[in-house]
Amino acid sequence: MKELTELAMTDIGTRGRGGRQWRLGVCSVLVVFCYVLIRNFLYVKAGMLRPNFTEIHKAYDFNLWELPMTLIGVAVFFALLAATWRGLRKELIWIALLYAFIAVDLLGLRYYVTNLEPQRLVVHHVRLETPKLTQPIRLLHISDIQAGSISDYEVEIFEQIKALSPDLILNTGDFLQVVPPATFASEFPKLLALIKEVNPRLGTYAVYGDTERELYSIRADQLAPLQVLSSRSAQIDTGGGTINLHGLSLYQSKNQLWATRTVEQWLDQTKSGDFRILFGHAPDYALKVVDLPIDLCLAGHTHGGQVRLPWYGALVIDSEVPKEWARGFRRIGIPYLNVSAGAGSNRFEGLPPLRLNCPTEMTLIELVPMRSIR
Repeated sequence: MKELTELAMTDIGTRGRGGRQWRLGVCSVLVVFCYVLIRNFLYVKAGMLRPNFTEIHKAYDFNLWELPMTLIGVAVFFALLAATWRGLRKELIWIALLYAFIAVDLLGLRYYVTNLEPQRLVVHHVRLETPKLTQPIRLLHISDIQAGSISDYEVEIFEQIKALSPDLILNTGDFLQVVPPATFASEFPKLLALIKEVNPRLGTYAVYGDTERELYSIRADQLAPLQVLSSRSAQIDTGGGTINLHGLSLYQSKNQLWATRTVEQWLDQTKSGDFRILFGHAPDYALKVVDLPIDLCLAGHTHGGQVRLPWYGALVIDSEVPKEWARGFRRIGIPYLNVSAGAGSNRFEGLPPLRLNCPTEMTLIELVPMRSIR
């Protein structure tokens, strides 16, 4: 009886110590979780969602490199404890595995958002009926290639464009965002060569974005066949109707008042039977044209948010338009609006390409004659 009592007391003591160590493991998880929340709150408070790309870069490095490497260290620590505290080995091994599992997941997520999704180019197909054209037109809207340098991925973009055989290409800006040692001088000739390879029958038109200020100093004939429309218009005879384009300057695309002034002048010079397309880099201008007789508006700039969380959507779109306008095709009143999530990713100050739940894209808009109603 005495031996049984001593054994029971020893078992209770072991379980007591085990319970304390188990609680220590659970508390450590809660401490790490709270620490992660606080660090990310500080990034948001510092302006990550404004957006401040320096803070975005810091948040990326912390969550997808510093944190998983720290968790691997914690996993090793609990594994060593398991070797020491044999009475609690099973529980400590489970804690170590939990930390290791989270760390490996975060490192896998880093690889996915940096190397896979930014190059998972999606082609959206949209069909738009109009009484203003008698023959179908394949219009490709591309935006924000934003290459750090011209790589196999950019070559693949233009191979896909070539396979789509568009009649008209409209680019809403941000061609390059070079990352040293690459320079605009070294990369733009390569990009222009790709543009020349896929020049469609009705032409390639573009507007200026935020990242290619060097383009302003290049003569129009040196950009051919690319035609940049900055607060300028162009008429295109499709053989089955007229497309009337108007390209906004970068400032106009972001300033609703200035956009309205130039757009009203452009509309006064067009015919009601023209298929009118208004395009600019940022979509902000669209807020002031919902009641104007425009057929189609195009924009980029938002990248669709690049990082889109479940149930929340885009973290930041850097635009005044509603979040639901930041990506995709929709009607916004009289006009239709397509905002491209971009064929590339923001590379500001060397930021790596980042995409989560928002793959790179371009949109093929098929303009087709409206079917007669009998």
